[in-house]
Amino acid sequence: MARILFTVPPLTGHLNPALAVADVLQQQGHSIAWAVHAAALADKLPPAAHVYPLDDQEAFALGGLAPQVRGLESVRVFFEDYALPMARAAWPHLHKAVRDFQPDVLVVDHQMLAGALVARQSGRPWVSLVSTSASILRMSETLDAWVAAQMAVLQEDLLPAPLRVERPDFSPHAVLVFSVRELLAANAVMWPAPYHFVGPVRGSGRRPIDFPWTWLRPGLPLVLVSLGTVSRDRDTRFFSVMMQAARNLPLQMVLVAPESLQAEAPDNVLVRAYVPQIDLLTRAAAVICHAGHNTVCEALAAGLPLGLAPIRDDQPVIARQVIDAGAGLFIRHGKVSPAMARQALLRLLEDAALRQRAQALGDILRAQGGEEAAARQIVARQHALQPVA
Repeated sequence: MARILFTVPPLTGHLNPALAVADVLQQQGHSIAWAVHAAALADKLPPAAHVYPLDDQEAFALGGLAPQVRGLESVRVFFEDYALPMARAAWPHLHKAVRDFQPDVLVVDHQMLAGALVARQSGRPWVSLVSTSASILRMSETLDAWVAAQMAVLQEDLLPAPLRVERPDFSPHAVLVFSVRELLAANAVMWPAPYHFVGPVRGSGRRPIDFPWTWLRPGLPLVLVSLGTVSRDRDTRFFSVMMQAARNLPLQMVLVAPESLQAEAPDNVLVRAYVPQIDLLTRAAAVICHAGHNTVCEALAAGLPLGLAPIRDDQPVIARQVIDAGAGLFIRHGKVSPAMARQALLRLLEDAALRQRAQALGDILRAQGGEEAAARQIVARQHALQPVA
């Protein structure tokens, strides 16, 4: 049995796929440890998890960064204000975690840059987890060069010259993508790496979340509306519009939003701060979301059409993938009106072509194997030797 160290950034959307994979590995008898920012993630890990805290005096919370930033500017903010400072702060703590735990394999989220650099320096086998397919794509010559320059500066500070590469966040052994190639555009150009598309996970490993299941009404189509954990608390206008649109329609809606909004919700809308998303998707008829990669792939795996209201970062790219694949429709996040939202709701529930394409993509996504396929790839890498660039 192997000793496997996981490290992910303090973001729930990046933790959840890792939790599912770790759960499979632990059931197989492997020894699992976590190098994470405990203040943000400890309460989301299994109760008896072996944790190496990465917390420093600085707190890294992506949700607090420049909430109005959009487009390419959000990429700059992400690297300069979040990913690079976090990498430098976590670097010594991750070194200590590797020395203390002595893993046979490291499993590193691609946005946890310190984990990738420590893995490269240690010479141990490691695997990258990619929680958004946008990260593997070449976007534009200017943007790609800028990202590579940020990576180069970080490596010059932390790695010897022979270990520096253009994209150090991608493992030379295996890069596990929680998506499918069928969602990528035909002309998409990927960064060179040993990719394995494993599809979405099915939610194992997450802590249970209470939900009032008796509220759901048999016979009424259910629409789940979520903007993810990063945007949820600052997008109350969007939620208010959705509630107005749902009023008097023959549907029921679960809104993942601050529960204070329940006071303005019509009778057919339930507001919850957290929900058991995978379980709800098995009961839903459609999903409206911010085009967060996990929610998109989990919804498609359930065969559900999507209303996509991208806000920032990779979300416009993911939204375009789904729309081009014929399984979703676009909603203007900042400009949507109740009338527009009502029209989108009705189309999501009535458009047979959207549903058929979502179901076809769901068949493909489920066939990839999810967390079991990812676990197989990780175990297969435990005896690999890391090549030196």
